[in-house]
Amino acid sequence: MSLQRKLGFATIFAIVTGNMVGSGLFFTPGELASVAVAHWQVYFFWGLCGLITLCGALTLAELSILLPRPGVMYHSATEAYGPFAGFFQGWVQILISGPGSIAGIAILFGELANQMLGIQSDSLRIVWAISAILFFVAVNLRGAEWGGGTQVIITAAKIGGIMALVVGAIFFAAPAPLEVVTSVGEADDGLFATIRVIGLGVAVVLFTYDGWADASHLAGEVKNPQKNLPLAMGFGVVFITLMYLLVNYAFLRVVSLDFMRENPTLVAMSVAKAAFGETGSIIISVLMWVSIFGALGGLIMSIPRLYYATVSGFKEAASKTFLGPFFNALSYLSPKRSVPTGALLYSAAIAIIAILFFGTFSRIVGFLVVPLQCINIMVVSSIFILRPRLSKPESFRTPGYPFVPAIFIIIMSMFMVSAVIYNPLDSLVGIVLSLSAIPVYLRLKKAKNEQV
Repeated sequence: MSLQRKLGFATIFAIVTGNMVGSGLFFTPGELASVAVAHWQVYFFWGLCGLITLCGALTLAELSILLPRPGVMYHSATEAYGPFAGFFQGWVQILISGPGSIAGIAILFGELANQMLGIQSDSLRIVWAISAILFFVAVNLRGAEWGGGTQVIITAAKIGGIMALVVGAIFFAAPAPLEVVTSVGEADDGLFATIRVIGLGVAVVLFTYDGWADASHLAGEVKNPQKNLPLAMGFGVVFITLMYLLVNYAFLRVVSLDFMRENPTLVAMSVAKAAFGETGSIIISVLMWVSIFGALGGLIMSIPRLYYATVSGFKEAASKTFLGPFFNALSYLSPKRSVPTGALLYSAAIAIIAILFFGTFSRIVGFLVVPLQCINIMVVSSIFILRPRLSKPESFRTPGYPFVPAIFIIIMSMFMVSAVIYNPLDSLVGIVLSLSAIPVYLRLKKAKNEQV
């Protein structure tokens, strides 16, 4: 029994765009205003981060063509660097980044649900978060078509809502007074200061593009992957980048950078009120709710595929160890609906435990940054080894190779180092949890050698 190719371009495009557009679009512009001192800098940072993300997405699209299997990130690391590398990135996803991402987004959903209802209740916030997870688990247990179809509908709704906000801000809202702005060079003298500003701006915006890699986990279920994967991943990132730029243009037309700087959490709400009156607050609340809801659904659909791919390669060795039942459960595939049921239920269960134990978005995300960027760098760098080995003349090739993957690797390495510097404790916890892959792998390797 194996996963079936049932997903088309629309579904993969919806997952790429839907997973990237969460809450960040509504809050990041205000945070960026503390770094940017001119409008052009705002557009520069959003465009630069879109370019960085596109470099990673195009590279991963090529890897998905070279290895069109469930859990491309696992297979890429394995083929390029050996079985431990593949197991390491999969273990990090299983133990930390996968459940952590689901839990973090679910918490945001719960917080927003409380805000929409005017309720201040930690327990109810958790109830909303867990309920959203259980909803998407139920949908995905019905099959890939159900999960994919739900994502298409939710993504269409959120994109439509965002574009309506943009249209309202441009055509119906009164423009903000002209600002007198300064450049980076005037505000901060010297090359070092400029580099610092760029680094801070990228760090603020880049998280808003997160989620671009999740569609690759579904490579083994995509119809005509040679065509649909590169198109969906490439156009998805380009589309979101253009939309982000357009949204920021609409925001800056209505409110000033000074207002954004002083009221970072009220930017989107203020723009919506200027465009649609008092009903604007309702509109933006619903839009944020739908955006976060859709991002959560995309994660719950895609992440279990990576789990399935990782443990399937080690299931036989694990059967000789205490990990046997765990690996068997994660590799269980529903014979009727061809769904990685075990991995789906596990990811939901661990995410719910993380919600109950940690309870806040910032605490959960703090553990994820270094491990997640580490595996992203590992996977993207594998293109340098796998392209000469596996590429065919008719295969999709990353435009601008080798510079495109190199740009992604360099920027993400700098981002990972900065995370360790500015958040050392949570980063250390994430690193220690990641390193637990070593004793687990050695035990599995020993069991495998004993079978021979």
